[in-house]
Amino acid sequence: MRFQHPHPREHSARHHDNPRRRLLWGASLVALGTVFLLDRLAVLDLTQYLGSQTRWWHFLPLLIALGGIISVVSAQSVRHVLKGLGDVALGVWIFACLENLWDLTFSNSWPIVLIVFGLQMLLRGWFGTDNNTASKEVAQ
Repeated sequence: MRFQHPHPREHSARHHDNPRRRLLWGASLVALGTVFLLDRLAVLDLTQYLGSQTRWWHFLPLLIALGGIISVVSAQSVRHVLKGLGDVALGVWIFACLENLWDLTFSNSWPIVLIVFGLQMLLRGWFGTDNNTASKEVAQ
């Protein structure tokens, strides 16, 4: 009757051992690194495309969104899709606030985060949490 947790390394390995996710992250980082290297070597001029006043650190939240997109593409369950969509929403929201897109700022748009993550929790509850093995162990 006692719920048994898997060994932390087994859970971690099972959760993160997704070859598609590793391939997508690897390809994305290689592409991003190549673009920045070409800019640093003056082979490519990113200011031509993004403007001279571009603040590069404002693009860091888009890595959160990229991680979310990779989670959605490589998802093996509804739970992973919903988590990925939440990450995309968070990354885009932070980027929009930093760039003042659609007149969004952190102070006037923080309720969006509550709404998005509330919806995520509702959908996870609606579709289940994909812990069927855990519920079977508790029932025994």
